[in-house]
Amino acid sequence: MVSQEADATQCGPFRRLAREALPYAPDMVVEKWRSTQSGLTVLWASFDSPLLNAYITLATEIFTDSGVPHTLEHLVFLGSQQYPYKGVLDSLANRAFAQGTNAWTANDHTAYTLTTAGADGFLRMLPVYCDHVFFPTLTKAGFTTEVYHVNGQGEDAGVVYSEMQGRENSSADLMELKTQRMLYPRSSAYRSETGGLMAALRVLTIDDIRAYHAQYYSPHNAALVLCGPLDRAALFRTLEQIDARFVEQQRAQGEQGPPGWRRPFVETASAVPPVIDASRLEVPGVEDAAPPLQPLRRRAYVEFPEKDESVGEVQISWVGPPITDALALQALDVLGTYLTDSPVSPVQKAFVERDDPLCTDVYFGNSERAGASVLGACFSSVPTAKLDDLDQALHALFVDVARDGVDMVRMETVLRRERERLLSQLEMRPADCFSDVLIHDFLYGHRDGHDLATALDDMQRFDALARYTQEDWARVLRRYLVDNARLVVVGRPSAALAQQLQHETQARVAARRSELGEAGTQALEQALTDARRANDAPFPPQVLKDFAVPSSDTIQWISVATAHSGPDAPPESLGELSAEDAQLHAHVQADGEPLPFVIQFDQIPSQFVLISAVLSTEAVPTELRPYLTLYLAMLFSLPVQRADGTRLSYEQVVQQLEDDVLDYDAAIGVGSSFNENLAVELKVPASRYVQAVGWMRDLLWGADFSLERVRVSAAKLAQSLPEQKRDGRMVSWALLRSLLYVPGRSACEANSVLSQIQHVREITDALQHTPEQVLANLERVREALLRPEHMRFSVAGDILRLPAPRVPWRTVLPSVPAPRALRPLPWASDVVNALGARPARAARLCTVPAIESSYAVVTARGLTGYTDPDYAPLVVTLTILNAMESFLWRYIRGAGLAYGASIRNDAEAQHIHFLLYRAPDAARAFTEGRKVLHALAHGTPLDDGSSAVIDETMLETAKSSLHFSVAEAEGTVGAAALESFVDVRLKRVPRGRGRRLLKDASRVTLAEVQRCLRQYIVPLFDPATSVCAVAASSASAESIRAQLTAVGYDVEDVEMPVGGDESDASDTETASTAS
Repeated sequence: MVSQEADATQCGPFRRLAREALPYAPDMVVEKWRSTQSGLTVLWASFDSPLLNAYITLATEIFTDSGVPHTLEHLVFLGSQQYPYKGVLDSLANRAFAQGTNAWTANDHTAYTLTTAGADGFLRMLPVYCDHVFFPTLTKAGFTTEVYHVNGQGEDAGVVYSEMQGRENSSADLMELKTQRMLYPRSSAYRSETGGLMAALRVLTIDDIRAYHAQYYSPHNAALVLCGPLDRAALFRTLEQIDARFVEQQRAQGEQGPPGWRRPFVETASAVPPVIDASRLEVPGVEDAAPPLQPLRRRAYVEFPEKDESVGEVQISWVGPPITDALALQALDVLGTYLTDSPVSPVQKAFVERDDPLCTDVYFGNSERAGASVLGACFSSVPTAKLDDLDQALHALFVDVARDGVDMVRMETVLRRERERLLSQLEMRPADCFSDVLIHDFLYGHRDGHDLATALDDMQRFDALARYTQEDWARVLRRYLVDNARLVVVGRPSAALAQQLQHETQARVAARRSELGEAGTQALEQALTDARRANDAPFPPQVLKDFAVPSSDTIQWISVATAHSGPDAPPESLGELSAEDAQLHAHVQADGEPLPFVIQFDQIPSQFVLISAVLSTEAVPTELRPYLTLYLAMLFSLPVQRADGTRLSYEQVVQQLEDDVLDYDAAIGVGSSFNENLAVELKVPASRYVQAVGWMRDLLWGADFSLERVRVSAAKLAQSLPEQKRDGRMVSWALLRSLLYVPGRSACEANSVLSQIQHVREITDALQHTPEQVLANLERVREALLRPEHMRFSVAGDILRLPAPRVPWRTVLPSVPAPRALRPLPWASDVVNALGARPARAARLCTVPAIESSYAVVTARGLTGYTDPDYAPLVVTLTILNAMESFLWRYIRGAGLAYGASIRNDAEAQHIHFLLYRAPDAARAFTEGRKVLHALAHGTPLDDGSSAVIDETMLETAKSSLHFSVAEAEGTVGAAALESFVDVRLKRVPRGRGRRLLKDASRVTLAEVQRCLRQYIVPLFDPATSVCAVAASSASAESIRAQLTAVGYDVEDVEMPVGGDESDASDTETASTAS
């Protein structure tokens, strides 16, 4: 709640600069404060939520590609003056009802984040976190392990290095860097790769980082951005403690900073706006353009490594309005939505919705920077033959739209939807909404706070845009996108570059080994061992014990009432009914006869209603399961026959959906799990509930599989495949599913990238030769999905305000028969093969030329479901292992063996997974994890003679951290309602599973954790009881294959087919990570 003394303008050394309530959500209030002692800015958005969020933000300007802001971000977490121990920050955060801490480095700032459940731990963590940010240890040992080192094999390594190795030669990074080089001169920090290029990281030193910290990490260049409900007095006591530390350390230099200090970006050469000069190929200060010289067009080419050369990418940029022109920026956002956001938008209609797509996706946005914003359009999966001309086609389209005028009816719809989307986002992710605005205000707004009111009042700008005429919109389009010079960066796939990068890496390592000799490499390995030992020195146990775990009473849980409607009795899994449940049940039952299908109504305080259909794929014939991706891809863009007999063309369907529905989606799986089911969702303002129910009927039962629309959707799927195949994580999961699931029986496996390569080619061929068979197959798919016994519906919103919640369903779905007997919604465990039931020995390896690191998933048997007696003990065990600065983090990420390593419980599949993300060598990371987990389970020493032990303090910390996991899963009204539905209908457990888990976890003992280590974790690292899937770079594949074979896996190589006529599913290669 907004706390007392809201009118105070001075709290200790902090002076209030501004206080603004959102005009359209007056219970949400933003305040801006600044310390008169240190200049520290505080921006606080107060609103009710179970979660508190902090973003400790600094303006970080860098004029080189050294990556200093990014490397410094990593080193901050390794200890501080008051807490000079690696790992103490995240360990304390876990005891504060958080899951560690995190950070990001953007082009213009670095933000250190903390999210906790409840305010007590949040406020006690802020001074600890600030000590790390402003007074870090910055040791040479920390630099060695966290940033860059050469290991005993002569290979480049380090956490930051492995992260950038996984990014630097991706198409997106290469094209973005080229765009920056073409827009900005060397005098601008916007030109730099703030993450650090690998060549620059190899020569960076700790002294470079220390100097940068001394220059930029000062309170007058920092803001604490806080989001959530806080007691004002308690907050300012904490802030005064932080500010006093700056004074004590002589870092407080007044409200305006020291004499001569210039505000980064705003008062430096970076504030000079970019210019796209299309009159010359060579422009001083920026990189040269490629010929020929053309009016209003400056172009460059970038190659990215990819064996499949069938499709590339195009990125187009224009210089936009200054960031002070909020109305022009919002007009361009709305115009971009109008141009690109749906199948009937001008760009999608001309470029995507055709049987020979010029691209499969387009994104339009802007980057707000000092001097001027930069507008951007990105086109994915562009046929290589069309790469050179795509921007010309876009320009011609914009000329036509400006000449003919925008469709003002549709523009009115776009504006209304944008208003509604803003309100929806405030419900679903309020901290993100506020933090974006407040960080921008800190970086670029007036320091006195007078920009805040304008920044927060989007609705006023929408009102102004609603008064725009057709000519006004044409003027905006011509000014910024037609008559304005454009920069075009064309990304071309190159198989030769993929080979070249592989050879360069191998040659560099070979030359280094030769130069160093055996003695040199041994010295490097020893130096690394010494650095690890220094970093991993244990901190005194009392540090954690003195930081008390908060009371769970400080968490503001969101209440959800539930009612059931359907042919069966309310399931036992609804659990004990509350008074609120009874009230809702009476309201739902008051409107007549029950429905012939199951609906769960969840009552939450919301302006919107979310309607979901979950459809089991159990009855879909085996040979037709690969059709599900195609079915979902076109679900919202097919002609339909409405319940009243009216026939709508696909264009009318899309236009009327935009009129009635705020958001719609269809996917394989519910969230990241239950991928043997389909989910179709419609979100509407509560006033359009009846229309939403009608659309659910029309889309599912009334869609017409028009041959033209099926061909268009199939062509888009086929063309998207090469881009999908460049995703190492997706490929590793597809490999795993090909190992574990019965071919054809699993919807998820049948729609993975590996399966779709074959099946979409078959579908596109059949559309040419036997199209009537394809249409008949789609009808069979629909019939199988829409059997009442396989359907469950969810309605989440303020149900008590809906006058008759069931009547619309009875009106539009009168012909749905009552099911003979409800079938349970399927789990992944229902469709595993013999290897999935008993994983052992098998491994599959696929080389992905487009990546420079590796991704791996190792799988073993897990729990038998969500009611398994070991559920809480295993969750606690995994929370200990996965915690930041815990065992996996320290011995794998901390050693530079992978950017990410974790173990996930997948109770639905009855599996447990070990995941490696961006690992230079996944096999080495697996081997190291195996050593550590074996030592934990059996008490054996590690290679260096040290021991790895889980103690009572770690156990208590893990139990505390679980509070955050549960609160985050239920952290918004929509998320809380989804948890209720998933618990009852999919996980088959009573509502409130998360909070019951907290009670069960509180009773877990160390003995149970040790048993879980031996029973579940050790077998995960034993080839005799696990299987493995790896997507590897060309340079690492051979070594990974040899190492996996040596430890006992039977490795099978899987080659990804090359060509432009395959397809892939939407991203269903997401791990099931149920907790």
